[in-house]
Amino acid sequence: MLNASILRLTLCLILIVTLGAAAERSAYAYHTSADLAETTMASQEWDAILQRDAEAEAQTESPVLKTILSPVSYKVRSGDTLYRIARLFGIPLQTLLAANGIDDPGSLQAGQQLQIPSEQAGIELPEGQGGIIRQVLTSTLTAYTAGVESTGKKPSHPDYGITYSGSKAAEGRTIAVDPSVIPMGSTVFIDGIGVRKAEDIGSAIRGTRIDLFMDDAKQARHFGVKKNVKVYVLEGTA
Repeated sequence: MLNASILRLTLCLILIVTLGAAAERSAYAYHTSADLAETTMASQEWDAILQRDAEAEAQTESPVLKTILSPVSYKVRSGDTLYRIARLFGIPLQTLLAANGIDDPGSLQAGQQLQIPSEQAGIELPEGQGGIIRQVLTSTLTAYTAGVESTGKKPSHPDYGITYSGSKAAEGRTIAVDPSVIPMGSTVFIDGIGVRKAEDIGSAIRGTRIDLFMDDAKQARHFGVKKNVKVYVLEGTA
């Protein structure tokens, strides 16, 4: 009888321990699932917030940056006609007449300044650059460097990179010209290139040909030769 009682007591204890462990595992599993669900929900809410912010930012209009252009005018030269001037700038004759309020084409005089619709002519002069054009040329463009391949000078030469005008050549600014056509120191607007300054000369630069200074020889070779490019020489810059 005693042995049977001990056996039943032992079985009861084993059952209690087993049930307790099972309950603990169940509680742990419940809390783990609850924590996971809570974490997942928080992550989803955060993703939703980020998405709303991204959509709001996309809907916000970005400020439009506009280039401020100087007014452009042309100083009439002896022998000019309104038709020729309109062709020089690639604009219709009627547009030129309307922009200047001209009723009598025969009233044109040398030295007279005509307003040129810069947007139609495709001329973008930075504000303050000066917008009186005294000459329009059709040029051939090439490129050169300060190196031996263009000037015959090595970096050790005391005049390496120094232009005819005495300034240091700079890409994006310096061009070599024929001074008898474009006076030294002139500022020009080159169609498709931008504003440049006549600071240098070259033995092969004759007539309306222009040499653009570049830092890299490979880039200069790649530039090649560009013909029939419009060049506008600005007034009062030489």
